[in-house]
Amino acid sequence: MPTVAEYMRKEAIVSCTPETTLREASKIMHSHGVGSLLVLDDGMRLLGIFTERDLVKAIAGHADPDKDTVEKYMSRSVITVQPYESLVKASQKMLEHGIRHMPVVDSTGRVVGVISIRDALRGLISFHEFP
Repeated sequence: MPTVAEYMRKEAIVSCTPETTLREASKIMHSHGVGSLLVLDDGMRLLGIFTERDLVKAIAGHADPDKDTVEKYMSRSVITVQPYESLVKASQKMLEHGIRHMPVVDSTGRVVGVISIRDALRGLISFHEFP
């Protein structure tokens, strides 16, 4: 059975710090063509995730994009997977929680990659032969 490590993307880690302003966060997401940012500390440890939905909620709530930071609006409970876990288990987690991208963390909690539902599906299809 294929593992997350075989299909995760190491170069796809697009992140910010908790102190990043909402405007800076939106610019990072726009320039990388992504809908979320991993919020990391200096040691690459996951503190949270900031999504397009979080940005919309902040702006709708009259946040100041130049002063308010992602720390106030990010989700702190992030569903993660470890590199040795199977693609089936990772896919189940994503489907169960309604997420399309999941951070891959090592045993120390450091982010080592990201796996998407598309990555997982690609791996599962390549593992099985279909008529």
